[in-house]
Amino acid sequence: MTPKLLLQGLYTSLFIALVPLSAVPAQDSEREGGLTGTGIVGEITAIGDIIVNGQHIAVEADLRVSSALGPKEASELVPGDVIAATVALGETGWTATSITENHVLVGPVAHEGEGLFTVLGVPVTWSDPVTPGTWVVVSGFWTPDGIAATRVQTIDQQDTFSFQGSYRANSNGSPAMVGTLELDIDPLQHANEGDIIRVTGVLHGEDLIVTDVHHGLFDHPVALVLAEGYLTSVAPSGHYTVAGSGLSAYTDNHQSIMTTERITVCGLEGRLGLPDTRELGEQVERLGCLDYSQ
Repeated sequence: MTPKLLLQGLYTSLFIALVPLSAVPAQDSEREGGLTGTGIVGEITAIGDIIVNGQHIAVEADLRVSSALGPKEASELVPGDVIAATVALGETGWTATSITENHVLVGPVAHEGEGLFTVLGVPVTWSDPVTPGTWVVVSGFWTPDGIAATRVQTIDQQDTFSFQGSYRANSNGSPAMVGTLELDIDPLQHANEGDIIRVTGVLHGEDLIVTDVHHGLFDHPVALVLAEGYLTSVAPSGHYTVAGSGLSAYTDNHQSIMTTERITVCGLEGRLGLPDTRELGEQVERLGCLDYSQ
């Protein structure tokens, strides 16, 4: 019998049948020659080239952007899109070497109300009305209550859904989660707390059949990251993360973590803060990370 996974959002419960689910590939953590690579995660606020988190990023005309919906031209990116860009620092600033567009939700709208609708059971905060049954692509940031959308695109009805967010393993009676979606499954192979997981599958009646699980945020490994997002609540283990960024930390003071404000922070090797930046001093200074301490 095909095992089933319970996917439970805040407003609805759906079943996910797991068919053949490939193991989540481990992101390469070995980097010859020490630390290397810089990544920027956040909302595009201006184009021509693009500006993300206050950083001007030059984009070559022929650069292709990858996403859950397939590749596109970099020229098609617009303000409101959320991206993860691998960048190189030159004499005049940053140049993008790869860009991934981050779609946090792709699926049909189930409910709609004033300033709010749901996709796959996840509440999405958005000011414009959306018709239930319409398929949408949601860009934005995970919050403890769902998604704060920065852009919502309507698409033709399809069978393929996806959702992407920070992974939290089940522990001490708490379910495994991706974003705010609860998954009644054993820990994903090779996935660590705070890693970015994208789940893709097809709709079959009321079931969601998982066909692929993708691990990682960037097309290429990076060491230094400037990320935008909301802090998650603290897990029983003390772990928390900047949701959707891959940056994590631990705390003994659960009450000290503020989850209501969108922040921009730096991290190194998947950890919030900059414990040792001697090899990346110029990049750190350009990102404005010198005064940040965890």
